Amino acid sequence: MKIVIIGNGIAGQTIAEEIRKHNSNHEIAIISKEPYHYYSRIFLPSFLIGEKSLDKLILHSDEWYKKRNIAVKLNKQIDQIDRVNKKLHVIEDDTWLNYDKLVIATGSNARKLPFGNPEVNGVFTLRNVADADIIRKYIDENNVKKVLIMGGGLLGIELGFHLRDLQLNITICEIAPYLLPRQLDRGTSKLLQKYLESKNLEILCDVAVEKILGNENRKVSGVKLKNGMERKFDLILQQMGIIPEISLAQKSKLQTERGIVVNEYLQTSDPDIYAVGDCVQFNGKIWGIIPASREQSKLAAEHILELNPEPYQGTFWNTRLKIAGIKLTCLGTPNEDEEKETTLIESVNEEKYICRKVQIENNQIKSAILLGPGKDNFFVKNLGKKVDLDEVKRKVNE
Repeated sequence: MKIVIIGNGIAGQTIAEEIRKHNSNHEIAIISKEPYHYYSRIFLPSFLIGEKSLDKLILHSDEWYKKRNIAVKLNKQIDQIDRVNKKLHVIEDDTWLNYDKLVIATGSNARKLPFGNPEVNGVFTLRNVADADIIRKYIDENNVKKVLIMGGGLLGIELGFHLRDLQLNITICEIAPYLLPRQLDRGTSKLLQKYLESKNLEILCDVAVEKILGNENRKVSGVKLKNGMERKFDLILQQMGIIPEISLAQKSKLQTERGIVVNEYLQTSDPDIYAVGDCVQFNGKIWGIIPASREQSKLAAEHILELNPEPYQGTFWNTRLKIAGIKLTCLGTPNEDEEKETTLIESVNEEKYICRKVQIENNQIKSAILLGPGKDNFFVKNLGKKVDLDEVKRKVNE
């Protein structure tokens, strides 16, 4: 069986590894439009400031793929899927590639909004290695001092934190009332904001940009906010989330809505074509998180190999990382249904930027937000499981 994977991000990489883990005979080919092997976008801010080199960014060598008999075609794009004859058109070679099972792991694109002055130079988005190179060159060649990051998500915050090392003044602008509204409650977010401000990052929440301003040289000079205020900036980075990349699926007449619609086994409307990762829509929801990409890819791999996996039911929210030098773990989804009886166990130390909140429902851990130093293994292991409340209280205060 020949399995072709379009995309070499975390989803495409995981499904290739999982298939090979279970089967050494099937032919696997990965098609990547980038010129590099798989790398984690998490490290792009480190690469941009020169802290991490390109060879350290890339996680697997040519030899790694050869050893596992995984063919990787770099710098290649697919523009057509012939579903009847089960083959793909490679633009660069003007050739057709056959498949028995196809996996679309095209990921997502950065969300960019038209704020006026589209021809102004100095407005970028960090999404890949090429973006990082362009942004760094602009900083070096244009005496950049003040940077506005539009979007207070995980990447926006991490990017701002790293850019300080280039002796830049950083402002992060978030349209929501507080930072990381998908991951944090208001109280924890405010504590995170206090921590970031202690690291010389300016944070503006509940603020929206109306227009990007430019000078006579067609370079960005600042922004006009919707409250009427104008602020001067030399560089603007739009980090406002993602939009699933579904254009190839649409062109191939697969069912799409906001993402590529898949069933509980990650099959698209064509049962021989699967989709995994940021491009996927399951039960009306877009996931866009690394744990979901991994879980979907593992399940799809098992289904392709007819290993009878359990149906996909969605992924528990699970974020574990260091953001701007501080540890952050977000598990599950806090319950906002007031009719359900829940217990909140929390421990807060604002001076040390520690906030640990665990929500219990029917003696089960419903969600956990853990900011700052402290262990999180107990909560990760027991998310959704029955627990002893006294033990949870001890763990929260560890």
